[in-house]
Amino acid sequence: MISKVIPKDVVVVEDELRHDEVVRFIKECGYERTPLILNVEGKRVAKNFISTRDRLCRYLGVSRENLTPYLASVKMVKDLDILDFGKLEEVGFRERKITLEELPILKYYPKDGGRYITAGVVIAPFNEHCNACIHRMMLIDKRRLVARLVKPRHTYLLWEKAVRSGRDLKIAVAIGVHPLVLFASATRVPEGMEFHYAKALLRNLRLYRAWYDEKLLIPPAEIVLFGRITADLAEEGPFVDLTGTYDSIREQPVIEIDEVWSVDDPIYYSITPASSEHQVLMGIPYEPLIYKSVSNVCKAKNVVMSEGGLRYFHAFVQIEKHSEGDGKNAIMAAFAAHHSLKHVVVVDDDIDIFNPLEVEYAIATRLQGDRDIVIIKGARGSSLDPSSIGGTTTKVGFDATKDISRKDDFERVVSCI
Repeated sequence: MISKVIPKDVVVVEDELRHDEVVRFIKECGYERTPLILNVEGKRVAKNFISTRDRLCRYLGVSRENLTPYLASVKMVKDLDILDFGKLEEVGFRERKITLEELPILKYYPKDGGRYITAGVVIAPFNEHCNACIHRMMLIDKRRLVARLVKPRHTYLLWEKAVRSGRDLKIAVAIGVHPLVLFASATRVPEGMEFHYAKALLRNLRLYRAWYDEKLLIPPAEIVLFGRITADLAEEGPFVDLTGTYDSIREQPVIEIDEVWSVDDPIYYSITPASSEHQVLMGIPYEPLIYKSVSNVCKAKNVVMSEGGLRYFHAFVQIEKHSEGDGKNAIMAAFAAHHSLKHVVVVDDDIDIFNPLEVEYAIATRLQGDRDIVIIKGARGSSLDPSSIGGTTTKVGFDATKDISRKDDFERVVSCI
């Protein structure tokens, strides 16, 4: 749980804030990437524990340069450590007779549709496993939320199956989990394997079997909401998404919460929409997928989702080039691995892909527009991109690698940047 892994450089703000003034306070103080514990209407709220690549690396114990190769090498754990729910109760985790409205659920921006849970891991039984995924959930009233479920993601499919069979989908919402559990829940893995991946990242992870459903597994968390996703629908939104623009208002499934459990004096965790932490959780999980895909067609060295592309739309791919065509093959492999990827730049292994000036140098000195640019029109894009039309986009790949037959012409005697 989050209270066990508070960063040493956390800033604790004791002045009390309202639930609708946190983002303004953070911006005014320049705390956009600073780990925080805030006082929101008398309750503790934490933010920004993995707001940068380096902060994620600290929890994993790897360097930022080795992050992507490391994540690509992680092997899924087969067996989980599962304990009885009573073990949680022994350490003060118990039901609280409170409503959702008493939790420090934040309203982030003035035109938001309401107060939003943004760091809740939604857990649903799936065959012999549990699906775990982060979904935004807007507060409706004391006992109800409306959740954005994206078709055909796993939670949506499980809910759809439940509705077709005439029942609600039993779930738990874990808030204030370990940052690596949060990261694993944001990662594309085989259905129902998020906790297995989390266990691979966090070796001492233990899960707890819900007392009323042995298939429902709960990670250590500050707060857990037990409830059901129903067949009822309600308007969800507006909500500021990754691009800093408002997403559409949609009819989405309603969650009814039956019980609220927590530790004593819990720390509520919150992700600010469109923040650096939002980008880290949405984009970095794609880096190992792109790395592995590119490795199938050439020698991949590293991948980084660029900050300028919101860590989601743009990728810089570093390869060890052995033959002409490797760059273009890497472009196609990158697009195949991440459907929302819009632009990709492929460079040689002498280019520092963590320095956008270096990447631009490669474009300036190693790319010719008539032969080194790949344009794919009418491809599936992202609904988050406001420039896309009907869900389609134009994808562009830039092969900024050296011509193998003229390597001597590209020898860098001195750095110009």
